[in-house]
Amino acid sequence: MTAENPVEPVIRALQVLEALNRKPASSLGEMHAVTGLPKPTLVRLLGTLIAAGYATRISSQAGYRITGHVLALSSGLRFIDRIVDAAVPAMSEFTRDHAWPLALAKVRDGVVALLHSTGSQSPFSFERVGYNMTYQLMYTAMGQAHLAFCDGEERKRLIRDLLPDPKLELLGLRTVQSIDAHLAAVRRRGYAVTLTSRNLKLLGLAIPVRQGRQVHACLVLRFPRSVMTPEQAAERYLEPLNATARAIVKTLVAQDRVT
Repeated sequence: MTAENPVEPVIRALQVLEALNRKPASSLGEMHAVTGLPKPTLVRLLGTLIAAGYATRISSQAGYRITGHVLALSSGLRFIDRIVDAAVPAMSEFTRDHAWPLALAKVRDGVVALLHSTGSQSPFSFERVGYNMTYQLMYTAMGQAHLAFCDGEERKRLIRDLLPDPKLELLGLRTVQSIDAHLAAVRRRGYAVTLTSRNLKLLGLAIPVRQGRQVHACLVLRFPRSVMTPEQAAERYLEPLNATARAIVKTLVAQDRVT
């Protein structure tokens, strides 16, 4: 077999795999637009990738996404979907039981990166999901949850990088000590809330997904402030959120045992 005689089905399957790798999730229509392949062909190829473990179908609306099994293709690949794979079932269960959408995010390179959302499964989805969008640490509930519960040395480093910040000064967070005190209060109550001086319509309530001292990611429940206060949200949903986080960690531990 020479380069002049490639196996076309393999080429098309690799096209699909590459297209899946560009976004956290892709619908069949989006895959068709990117690859130019007929939809019946895409369905067959996606079915093959799913059978081989390299892709998974999220839902009819969200479409398909790549899985952590692609790590088997390259020892040098650094892929974050392992936590997404572990989180999807538990997050979907929360949304089925409580209707509210959840989002999963991870702190990397000093910012909060959104990894997954159940917004498409919720009747209470009030905003478009910006996968792979990044957000500042202290102003998001997710960023505060990570800062409050991560390892102390990491916390110190991240806080040093935050200052000086005029916006934080307006919130009374002018020094490392004042930020530390704020994060200590987050740890005591067990959750973080969106931090802002503006009257935002939507707020977030976030908790860490942690194993020992390691914070794998954070979960956030977004809700309109006209519907409930952060305190009411915590009273109703903090325990189910913590149960969801525990389920994610349990799945991660099971994955580690298999590998």
